[in-house]
Amino acid sequence: MSGDADDPLLGRDVGPYRIEALLGVGGMGRVYKASDAGGTAVALKLVRGDLAADSVFRQRFEREARIAQQVVNPHVVPVLDTGEHEGVPYLAQRYIEGGSLAERLSREGRLTLEDALTVGAQVASGLAALVADGLVHRDVKPANVLLDGDGTAYITDFGLAKDSQSPALTRPGQALGSPHYMAPEQIRGEEVSSATDVYSLGCVLYECVSGAPPFASQRGMRIMWAQLTDLPPDPRTNAPDLPPAFGPALLSGLAKEPAERPASAPDYVRSLCHAAGIAVPAALA
Repeated sequence: MSGDADDPLLGRDVGPYRIEALLGVGGMGRVYKASDAGGTAVALKLVRGDLAADSVFRQRFEREARIAQQVVNPHVVPVLDTGEHEGVPYLAQRYIEGGSLAERLSREGRLTLEDALTVGAQVASGLAALVADGLVHRDVKPANVLLDGDGTAYITDFGLAKDSQSPALTRPGQALGSPHYMAPEQIRGEEVSSATDVYSLGCVLYECVSGAPPFASQRGMRIMWAQLTDLPPDPRTNAPDLPPAFGPALLSGLAKEPAERPASAPDYVRSLCHAAGIAVPAALA
């Protein structure tokens, strides 16, 4: 987590919430730790001031709130409330105490295989709930996986989610996402599907077990070019202790063609568990 003593909102009220600390800054806005009148902690997300007047960004933010409110799953961070403060929309989410998977990886370097698959199973459960509601997340990455004090994982941040029932908020051919975790079809600006999230989950799990995403050695646009054209390195190059069967199973989720990937995120994680000789975690059992 991060803080910023110069942030003008610290100590102020936004709607019924008192801002306590800055948790992070993203492309669409800032996320704060705040508390309601009863003292319950929430994560409060506010759109950047310069974007609040942009109708497309406002629609995307409002859609994020609606999407999160309609999905019910123990591994999806629920939205508790929405509102507007001085012309800037906000949403309040359940506050997850333990930080993000990105922060844990920064501290630990990599996870044990069992821990990685437990996190993967929980994220896959959340993604399956999105699929059931006709949604594609499109931005699965360690920073968007929150961990509570017990290490339980929750998927969050639906700012790029695609709703098959709503008008598109991106132009044809426009690529949105995080380069180290973007599927080839996403980079090309083509139609996305649940297979897109399988690819991103594969990149996340690759990082969890090997200490870096598949094309960590590349920089800038070369990352996306590698996602489009290069075969990912065998994860056992950096993690020789992985079971021999695990590498091919992990790389199956990183197939360039969506149709060649496992049929769903839960199926993918189950296949990884089988290859690792580990029981399927409770989230998918």
